[in-house]
Amino acid sequence: MVESSLSCGTGPHDLSIDTMTELISRLVSQANLSEDQAKKVADVVRGFLADKLPEPLRGPVEGALTGANVGSAVDQAKGMLGKLF
Repeated sequence: MVESSLSCGTGPHDLSIDTMTELISRLVSQANLSEDQAKKVADVVRGFLADKLPEPLRGPVEGALTGANVGSAVDQAKGMLGKLF
C-alpha cells in the first residue's frame, strides 16, 4: 500500500497528506493500476504539467504536488487565477 507523507507546514493552506501520494492511491484504487504503474503515471502527469503550464504556474503546481511550500503555492495560484477572471 502507498505510504502517506506528512507535511510540516503551519499555514492555513497546508495539506496533511502529500498530493502525489493521494494521486497514486487514487490511481491504484480507481484505475486498477499496480502501485508501480500508478507511480509512473503520476510522474508522467507531473512532467506533462511542467511542460505545458506557463512558467509562473509551474512552481506552485509542483509545490502542491510534492507538498513543498503548499501555503505559498496556493496563494500564488489564487493570484494568477484571479487575474484570469
